[in-house]
Amino acid sequence: MMTTLFRRTVLQSLRHSLALFLLACGLFASLGAHAACTTTGACISAGPRLASVDTTKSALLNPLLGGLLGTNLNLTAADWNTLATGEVNLLGFLTKLQAQTNVSSPSQALTANATLAQITAALGLQAQAQASTSLSGVLAALGSQLGGAGATVRVGDLLKLTADVGSLANTTINSLDMLTGLVQLYNRRNVLTTPTPVGISGGALGMLGVINSLQLYTQVIEPAVYICGPTGTQFHTAAVRVKLKLDLVTLAPATGVLTTLLGNTQIAIGQLDVYVEIARGEGTLTAVDAVAKAVTLQALPGVADVYLGKISDDVFFNRSRTINPATDLDYGKIGTIAAAGIGLLDLEIRSWARGQAPSAASVTMSGTFPQTKTVSTSAAFVTNLVNGLVSNTSLRIPTLNLGLVTDTVLGLVKGIVTGALSPVLGQVLTGVVDPLLQLLGVGLGQVIVTVNGIGQACDDFKLVKAADKANAQPGNTIAYTITYQNAGTTTITNLKIVDATPAYTVFGTSACGTLAPGLTNCSVSAKPAAGATGGVEWTFTGTLMPGASGTVTLNVLVQ
Repeated sequence: MMTTLFRRTVLQSLRHSLALFLLACGLFASLGAHAACTTTGACISAGPRLASVDTTKSALLNPLLGGLLGTNLNLTAADWNTLATGEVNLLGFLTKLQAQTNVSSPSQALTANATLAQITAALGLQAQAQASTSLSGVLAALGSQLGGAGATVRVGDLLKLTADVGSLANTTINSLDMLTGLVQLYNRRNVLTTPTPVGISGGALGMLGVINSLQLYTQVIEPAVYICGPTGTQFHTAAVRVKLKLDLVTLAPATGVLTTLLGNTQIAIGQLDVYVEIARGEGTLTAVDAVAKAVTLQALPGVADVYLGKISDDVFFNRSRTINPATDLDYGKIGTIAAAGIGLLDLEIRSWARGQAPSAASVTMSGTFPQTKTVSTSAAFVTNLVNGLVSNTSLRIPTLNLGLVTDTVLGLVKGIVTGALSPVLGQVLTGVVDPLLQLLGVGLGQVIVTVNGIGQACDDFKLVKAADKANAQPGNTIAYTITYQNAGTTTITNLKIVDATPAYTVFGTSACGTLAPGLTNCSVSAKPAAGATGGVEWTFTGTLMPGASGTVTLNVLVQ
């Protein structure tokens, strides 16, 4: 009798061990085809990507971005510098934004309407998750200043994603790049009126001796588009219009021949309105080599149009209108001329010049990412613009009437005025306009591009089953917990887990345990009757994100 009982116990133990073995063999998940890592493309942004921010750049950033938002920003140079050097994981940021916008997946976060304060909070939470304390602190301070910008944007209108969102797991985005791109998007989508001017002193710009102060007006005609996609995907910078109303340190050029002709003559040049329109710079991702860690792209700087004189704000800041200098550009006052024979008269100027790149340039970046390059048309781009403005200058003295010598006097005045203005124009374009535009990721004859990373999609799904007891006797219940995890870098949808009652057991109960983040529902879609044998299926809706895990449970009765 004892021998029979011993044999029965051993047999039951062997049956249980066999059941565990068969259990491990029978467990699987329906995921579709699996493959090794594949390259999905690259992420490219056309934003400022500043190496550092000094006090001069800070003096521009606060009024520039604040003006585009229609609110006041007051960050220090150190704050801006922290943003300029602060990288956040892109997938992590989208996951945090998912929570901020109360949607079910990072992909849906791209298309969700969000305030800039919500987006800044998501960036800050991801910075905190990366232990970037200083960055999260600056983002919190910035978020508190964005209350006046209460309208919404969609991150997906800035970041065009054509790859699986999971492939962004190893890609970062620069905080300042993201914020400036979103500010451009906000301005285009929500600020429909003529921009409110923002005053900046010449000293803050490092332009003492040239500019006393200026009034800055900025408008985004078309926001930038950053990409994460395969070869052939196109990206572009913003298209912007900028008006500078300059209060110049008064120029008093020598009048030479004019004094001989008219008597004691004085020319004073103290003001100038400069209008700049930069069309979008464009680019195409042409090659990605994941093995060599190399990305090749084509980039073409945007056309630059510079106007001197006067353009009605209703015309210049009308986004749907193309500026036509022949009809839209009028004369604008720049100063006065005084002489014994003519009295005190206004000087008015009108000019226009265009700078354009001849063709796109090919750029390859390799090694460690993110990596930034500035694609330039030529070193003489600004010089050529200034020369074009001088050559095209038309000067007017509205009430001048000297009979036959009127044209002679105008010619002499034009030579004196353009000679005095030429160096100032060069300083304004290189010292104010170009740095201003570069803060938006564009420039005079330049396009600034950054490869943020190469996208790779790697399939790796894990199932682990654990029992609540190592040994069981007939009549005992074994509770199994099945842990599922997306261990790859691709997202998983339409997930189904299939199991079966092990040998020498019958079905008891089954349930959905802990639901993984990103999944929206779990149900037991198939099961045998209690006391019977057969398959058990758990079906999920939603998206299982890379790194996410959850559990299901199965209880069986040992026979």
